[in-house]
Parts: sequence; structure tokens; C-alpha cells
Amino acid sequence: MGRPRVVSVFCGCGGLDYGFKQVGFDLTYACDTDPAAVDCYSRNVDANVLVRDVQTAAFHDDVAELGRCDIVLGGFPCQGFSKAGPKREDDARNDLYAEMKRVVAKLQPRLFIAENVDGLTQNYRGAYLKKIIADFAQIGYAVDHRLLDAASYGVPQHRRRIIFAGTRRDSPTFRWPDPTHNFKPRNGEFRIESGPSLFDIRDDRLATRLQSPVPIGDAIDDLLELDNGVPDHEVSPSWPKKYDRVFRRIEEGQKLCNVRHSATSVYTWEVPEVFGPVSEREVTVLETISRHRRHKRYGDIPNGNPLPADEIERLSRIQIILPEISSLLEKGYLKEVTGKYDLKGAMFCSGLFKRPRWDEPSPTVLTNFHNPRYFLHPKRNRPFSLRECARLQTFPDDFRFTSAKVSLVDGYRLVGNAVPPRLSAVFAEAALQFLDIEEKVTVAL
Repeated sequence: MGRPRVVSVFCGCGGLDYGFKQVGFDLTYACDTDPAAVDCYSRNVDANVLVRDVQTAAFHDDVAELGRCDIVLGGFPCQGFSKAGPKREDDARNDLYAEMKRVVAKLQPRLFIAENVDGLTQNYRGAYLKKIIADFAQIGYAVDHRLLDAASYGVPQHRRRIIFAGTRRDSPTFRWPDPTHNFKPRNGEFRIESGPSLFDIRDDRLATRLQSPVPIGDAIDDLLELDNGVPDHEVSPSWPKKYDRVFRRIEEGQKLCNVRHSATSVYTWEVPEVFGPVSEREVTVLETISRHRRHKRYGDIPNGNPLPADEIERLSRIQIILPEISSLLEKGYLKEVTGKYDLKGAMFCSGLFKRPRWDEPSPTVLTNFHNPRYFLHPKRNRPFSLRECARLQTFPDDFRFTSAKVSLVDGYRLVGNAVPPRLSAVFAEAALQFLDIEEKVTVAL
């Protein structure tokens, strides 16, 4: 048989498709609504890509002319499920997977692979996960899924995503690729309940062969300076000058955070040159509130509760604190809530200017990595460059994002929305094995 044919919808800049191209698949057709993404895809992945809205007649006409294919790929939009922004159950984008279902029903691929944020499993009590599986079952496809972290496959980044693999009911079972690197869940992360574990490992000896996770430093240690001639190794130097003073106070593994009282937190009152000077007594008041505001005995607000003045006085062991409270209200450090007091902007400063550790995988590369207000380079007082973000996503250096049609900020958005090519290559290899098995079964029949 010839090269297996792939049709890709919601292709973005091509992170998911890139791995399939590298291992020998024929990318027959790809589309996305974003002109910047299509421009980037056409220059780096394949010319068979169009700007298309999957809900239009033009797209449906395209699909009707394709005949059949072996694989359908799709990273359907995730904004309605993402933890990084507002979540709305009635977000129209939540139902765009139905357009991918329509493509699968028409083209009858032997396998489809889809990717989405892990919030899809958690939000709305898992209703959409069940709906997606049921809807594909109606067109004759059995859908399996895994919640995984890209760090488990050698990506220098923690990137938790749900992957769907759908096979026709007359096809063999898709064999999920085994992890190659240690997977270390981070605080507060959940495990999927409705599907098999990521570590459904058939060979117990595999666990002893797993490699250590790839840290940030291994991926970008040659990019510390911005003037080394590597494509897209740029930042957008548009942040307020006062941010530079904050940068100097944040060490590796720390963030500006008033909510959690821990060694990883740098408090706004510790940067008085930006947020305003405070006295020792005022610092004691602020730290007392910070340390106790999340205790359940003060209320049931998940993100923290205001404390009465007499309780702050008792906990801080400072007598007559009303002058300090009045001063802190005036300076904007405190706010009054029904006669009690809480940190003003506590949630605003719940984790800004994060500086990841050089010797650990990166946090999830997001579309806002150009803004240092969210993430800082571990070794330099600046944000990650576009190329550094691309490296953390495992794009090769000859994959160029910016062009006359793609701005630097567009490039960050494209990288942040992409599937890491190293992860896509792993699934491309698994898809090849699946197609080979099915071919042998078909011949045997």
C-alpha cells in the first residue's frame, strides 16, 4: 500500500501533524480558521492547507471531494474547557468536536486521534467527555482516551492533555504508546477516573527503564543571550519598567503570591519600591492575614476569608492594630469586607511572575508566555523568547513561526496552542503500528 493518508482539522500551526509528516504519512488535507496558523503550517509542515471554517459549506465541499483516508487528526477548540480562561458550558466552541465527528463519518478513517485540554475530563462533571464518546459510538467508532503529561514522553514541559483514539468497530484495538520518562504529578493535579491510567503498563520492567524528565536547562541552555542568531529567538520588550524591580525579587521556583504562605511565595509588601513601603508592624499584620485567611474556621470561601480586627490582633500578638489597618487600607494592601479585613488583590497576586526551576520541566507553555507578568526565564530577567517556547514544545529550530503575516505575539499564540511535535511523533509511530496490524488482519481475512 502507498503512504497512509491523513486529513487534519483544527490543525493550528501543525504541531500534531508535524510528527506524522516526519514518520512518512501523506498529509492530504489540513485546515484551520486562523490565517496566521495556516501561513505557519504551509511554510513548515505541508502546502496542503487551507483557511477554512469547519462549519461552512466550503469546508463540507472539501471533505466531500476527499474520498477516504486512513487517519483523521484534530485538536478541536478547547476554550470552553480550559483552566486558563473563563469556562462556559454554553460556549459554542465546546460543540465543534461534532464537526470532526462529521468528517470521520464521511471519510471513514481506520483511526482518528484528537487532543484537548485535561479540563474536558473535569469540567461540567465530565458530561462532555461522555457525550463525545457516545456520539462517536453512534457512527460506529469505539473511542478510548488517556490523560497524559507530555513530560512522560521526553518533552521538557508539563503539559497535561486528554488524547482520544477512535477506531472502527471492525478494527483491532489501538495500542497506546508506553511512556519513556518518569511522570511526577504536581500538587493539586487530579487523575482521570473514567478511563485507563496513563501507566497501564503491560511490562512491569518498563517502570525501571523510564528516563528522568527533561529539564528546561537541557532544552534552552544555549539560548541565554538573545543575540545569538537563532530564528525567532526574540522577546516583546513592552512591559512596564517597574516590572524589572519585581524580576529582581523572584528566584527560581518562586512567584509573586499573597495567597499562599510558603517559601515559594514572594509577597507584594516585600517589593516596597513597586507596591509601597510598609512598617514592621504592618508587615506582621499582612503576614498574619496571609497565613490564616484560608483556614476554614474563618469561613467557607475557597480562595480565602476576611478576618475581624480583634482576631488579627490576637493572632499577630500586636496590641491596638487599628492604626496599622487604617494605614494598610489607605496604601491599598487591605480591603474591608463586611467589617472584616482581607488582602486587597490577593487573587490578583495569586501566582504572577512565576520563575520556573532550571533543573525541572517547564510548566505548560501558554499563549501568554511573551508577557513576563505570567512567566519569567529561570536565569534571565525577561520572559521566555519565542524560540525558547518552541524548544520547550520540541519544535526544531528550522521551524520558523514569524513571517510577514505572523507577528511575534502571534507566534507565541501558535506555539502555546500546539501539540509538541515529539509527542505527535510518538503517536504517529503508534498509528503506523496500528495500520500495519489492521492491514495484516484484513489480508488474513
